[in-house]
Amino acid sequence: MDWTRAQVLLGVLALSAVSLTVYMLGGEVVRAGIVVAMSLAVTATGMRRVGRVHGHARRVYGFMLAGFIVLNAAVSLRLTTVVLGMEESSIRGAWQALLGISYLLILTAALLMIGRSAKQDLGEILDASTLAVAAASALWQSLIAPAMERVDATYLQRGYLFLVVIALSGSVGAVIGLKLNGGMPQAARPVYGYMTVALLFTVAGNVAGATLADPVTDAAPWWAGAMWVLAYSAAWGAITHPAGPDAFAVGRPHPSRLTSRRILVLGIALIASPAIAIARDLSGGFVGWPTSAAATTALVLMVLARVSQLAGAHRAAESQLRVLADHDTLTGLPNRRAVERHLESLLDRVARSTAAGATVWFIDLDDFKPINDTRGHAIGDELLTAVAHRLAGLVREDRGDLVGRLGGDEFIVVVEGDPQATATTLTARIRSAFDDDFTLSDGPAQVSASIGLDTASPHDPHTLDDMLTHADHEMYAEKHARRLDPTD
Repeated sequence: MDWTRAQVLLGVLALSAVSLTVYMLGGEVVRAGIVVAMSLAVTATGMRRVGRVHGHARRVYGFMLAGFIVLNAAVSLRLTTVVLGMEESSIRGAWQALLGISYLLILTAALLMIGRSAKQDLGEILDASTLAVAAASALWQSLIAPAMERVDATYLQRGYLFLVVIALSGSVGAVIGLKLNGGMPQAARPVYGYMTVALLFTVAGNVAGATLADPVTDAAPWWAGAMWVLAYSAAWGAITHPAGPDAFAVGRPHPSRLTSRRILVLGIALIASPAIAIARDLSGGFVGWPTSAAATTALVLMVLARVSQLAGAHRAAESQLRVLADHDTLTGLPNRRAVERHLESLLDRVARSTAAGATVWFIDLDDFKPINDTRGHAIGDELLTAVAHRLAGLVREDRGDLVGRLGGDEFIVVVEGDPQATATTLTARIRSAFDDDFTLSDGPAQVSASIGLDTASPHDPHTLDDMLTHADHEMYAEKHARRLDPTD
């Protein structure tokens, strides 16, 4: 069936209530069995979803489905152990290995979901993930690590749980950051919400099962499995939700800013775990120094990544500002300021005889205003862009030639080289550029242009103002002549 948003919410609530009730009232076999049943139900839902999506969405659901298939093996292994009356410690290694593989696959799916938006702006996601990892690290040092010490957990068990807590907490932070930066599509927010709930209950189930395990039998408290039931219910909601494919759409995140308040918060997050470790050590409490060092290293790397991202964004902003300052926003051609700077540098080299000469063409469209007035400003902008593109194709960019827009329908071409070798040839090419129609969105357009030029050479140097003024006068003289003789 095709689910609506309200039906998914009611389904999650009903599934949670029924499965939780059965779990709490049943015996050990029933509790293990309901976890297996929930895992199979989520897997079946995932298989159905994979068959109905394509492309990037199928890859995401594919990793998620693979994770739940491995998870089926883990919970089925535990059910077998319970039915056969075996000790949980006998399957601890295999159980944790299967869980680790399934988490890795599901986390890969989650990263694929947020990856496209993160490419546009990683800042908010990285900040939220850093805070989430810092909070998890502080919780680990203050509560979880001492509890693991009390149950005499092995180093392998501690390392496994530490990685699970840090990785899943970081994923929760990434989802929250995606919501904060505006990159999460509005329709997909419930999907990410269910995913976040599932991750939180998974963390809680792992922590409860490891820290409160019986030191003799290594068995987790019976109620810890209820966290798994709730996690499966939320996961079912995330996969079933009709807006699931919307979660893969790339939103438009707003640029994140690293304010002084946020810097302070990140600084506190960076020192929280070491501070707790030092305080516990001074008070005679247990300190997991290896995990503290690992968490601090991870946080430092995340903060450095954030600084690097900000530095890159700053460089990109500076580059964009330079482009905007020197280029026309409509056509992308150099603007008057950039043209004058380029021409002044060229004329200086001409005067010093290090350049063979310079030629400037002033180009003004004759028939632009009627097109702009009758066919609309948008079409007029298309025409200006088309003219700019055609003119730009006439010059040698690798030789320092330049085509610019002075404003309105006025363009300028600057070419370096002996004017006797370039002026006549390029003038003819510029005129022929207006022989063919320009293809616009509402049909073709025919325009002509009035052209004026001036030249400078080492034996006849000109100033910038001289060249621009003379070329401008030549252009207007031609335009005036055309008005007197339209057949010209």
